[in-house]
Amino acid sequence: MFFVFVSCKKDDDGPSTCEVSVTGIAASYKITKILAITSGGSLNITSSSLDACELGGVYQLKSDKTIVYTETGASCTGNDTGTWDIVCNKLNASSGFIDVAGAAVVNNCSNIVVTEDLGSGSSLEYTLTKQ
Repeated sequence: MFFVFVSCKKDDDGPSTCEVSVTGIAASYKITKILAITSGGSLNITSSSLDACELGGVYQLKSDKTIVYTETGASCTGNDTGTWDIVCNKLNASSGFIDVAGAAVVNNCSNIVVTEDLGSGSSLEYTLTKQ
């Protein structure tokens, strides 16, 4: 009898997440999805929560822990500044357009997912995609 064993090594694609830190998160983003999550499931509320200008709005999370928000489009006028920080994998951000404290963050390299606990088993999950 003759046996041949073939083994293939799976390529390591690297980690599926990037660093959750000020350095790892600092970039420009657009909100691309908002999910309302309850014990009964989740509901995509993006289009009912954001108007066209807000959907095009860019959040610059700068490495100096400041936020610059700018809406694009001829009739869009929303602009604002604020502050942000990452502490223990949680986002704290405050400006006229965003206000979260202690929201869990997952950094998927091309986007971040921020989950804001609303209490009583409810949360909002924001997906922000890098620009």
